[in-house]
Amino acid sequence: MFTVEIESEYVKVVAIDADGKFEDVEMYLEDDGTCFIRQFSDELREFQLIAINYKQVLDLMASLDAHDGVYITQVK
Repeated sequence: MFTVEIESEYVKVVAIDADGKFEDVEMYLEDDGTCFIRQFSDELREFQLIAINYKQVLDLMASLDAHDGVYITQVK
């Protein structure tokens, strides 16, 4: 399950673990193409944050159907 919130400068997507084993994952897609992904860490009692660009997000999505190898994706 996930939610999508469209704001003026970014889109926020929250992926929710329906089984409750993992914390929610929040992804912020900024207008400038930056993507922030964060998840709360109970051990550290803080959010863990990574920043990638939108092309990297597309590469990660494309990798779900890939086999072993090196791939170059093209955005059309």
